[in-house]
Amino acid sequence: MIQLSDEQLNNLGKEALVVIVSSLQDQLLALQSQLDHANAQLSDNNRQIELLTEQIRIMNQRFFGRRSEASVSEINGQLSLFDSFNEAEYLKQDSLKEPEITEVIIPSYHRKKTVGKRESDLSGLPARIIEHTLSDEELAARFPDGYKELPEEIYKRLHIIPETFIVDEHHVHVYASRNNDGTILKAPRPKDLFRNSIATPALVASIINGKYTNALPLERQSKTFKTNGIQLSSNTMANWVIKSTDVYLSLIYDRLHEMIYDSKVIHADESPVKVMQIDHAKIKNGKKTYMWVYRNRPLRGTHPIVLFDWQPSRHSEHPREFLKTFSGTVITDGYQVYHKLAKERRDLKVAGCWVHARRPFAEFIKSVGQDTARGSIAQEAYRMITEIMHIDNTFDDLSVTDRKKQRQLVLLEKVDAYFAWAKQKYSQVTHNSTIGKALAYSINQEEYLRVFLSDGNVPMDNNYTEQAIRPFTIGRKNFVLIESSNGAKASAILYSLVETAKANMINTFEYFNLLLTEIPQHMDDKDLRFLDDLLPWSPKVQKECPSKYKKS
Repeated sequence: MIQLSDEQLNNLGKEALVVIVSSLQDQLLALQSQLDHANAQLSDNNRQIELLTEQIRIMNQRFFGRRSEASVSEINGQLSLFDSFNEAEYLKQDSLKEPEITEVIIPSYHRKKTVGKRESDLSGLPARIIEHTLSDEELAARFPDGYKELPEEIYKRLHIIPETFIVDEHHVHVYASRNNDGTILKAPRPKDLFRNSIATPALVASIINGKYTNALPLERQSKTFKTNGIQLSSNTMANWVIKSTDVYLSLIYDRLHEMIYDSKVIHADESPVKVMQIDHAKIKNGKKTYMWVYRNRPLRGTHPIVLFDWQPSRHSEHPREFLKTFSGTVITDGYQVYHKLAKERRDLKVAGCWVHARRPFAEFIKSVGQDTARGSIAQEAYRMITEIMHIDNTFDDLSVTDRKKQRQLVLLEKVDAYFAWAKQKYSQVTHNSTIGKALAYSINQEEYLRVFLSDGNVPMDNNYTEQAIRPFTIGRKNFVLIESSNGAKASAILYSLVETAKANMINTFEYFNLLLTEIPQHMDDKDLRFLDDLLPWSPKVQKECPSKYKKS
């Protein structure tokens, strides 16, 4: 561009000046446009950085932070990652006392110890008497004039005899007539669990209990047996587990499946699990499949039932088949498959989970810290939802009719206020942010989150299934994947029986031992009514399989 001197500019005519000024304006507009574009690009980059930083904070909280939402108010006092691996060093050793033989009590909950607590905890266990005496010579030396014995001083200690194995050697007596008329009679004997197998109900029950109650993989159990001189391969144990499940334990599972339909409310959830072999085809690194779980809500006249259902996918046909004759309400975490089923059937209703609606706000608060989150949208949402849930908890002891009435009188207005507030705030935040997605979840699930207001039987959360599926996720971490689809189906049945037994407060090992002892004796029966006496809440099972576990 040519630069003109002051004299040349003074000599220019009006038209020339207009052309020059117009050209300068065009250049300024172009520069301004470039600057605006650069600022917009910079703003987008900053927004992307904020979103990525936010996601990293959330992921760090999920992987390394405390899981319970109850600790949101104590986020600044949580253990660091290093401390979580060194809890023994983190705690003050001089403040610890040797634990009593009692249940663990949460440190923040102070309760006066019950008189005779140790006696109660140890009652019912087999005991051996160990005498501590002085010899006659010692007593004569200390009491030359004779002695008398006072009441004994008695104290108790808990002893364990690990993995005790006993060989059951069956001697079947055979009888014949003295006159040798050919009559031979054998004494009756119980039917074997498996033909020509050393397996006994107690042994298989112990293996099942080890894996499905205590999350001990079969390979680890095999090594433990080997240290005791017992050679049991993991393949042999797997075959026993799968066969006993298919032939015997599946009968109880099917009976429970029929009975869960008697409930008016069922909780549902699903969790992924990898399976190495499906339909005899091996899959490298395993195929992602799903373990679905269903749990009834025990109301008057019903008992707790937990059922797992392994399926190769997450498609809608699986819950459709499982719930085909169920009529009532299914409580879920918002998965669209259940909403699809509800639209297909008039007798099926879906209710949402308020804990799932609150969880992303809690995770955000934990990730940024309590001080930083103070006054934020996340904190306000968390406060509003928590208040609604807390008030609803106070209605637990009411009848179904009264609970519905109180929800309408007290909570309806607060629920309306929350959704109105959520929709207003959603228009003010970035929709792709954590808070934007959390608000969108509540808004999209509004129809299902409101269901509890019109039905006193329906709770506000889906915690029942999350509690039931947790033991499976712990076991999944230990065995990483399941070897075959047959093993996956057996695992579904066994986890069902374990969790149902625990929900009905019975000993899982004793229950499996009873089932594997009784069911084989009835395999020739045409009538399966004998199963009713083997359900976890039956008087027979409650008497023979008592649990020492006590709910605090």
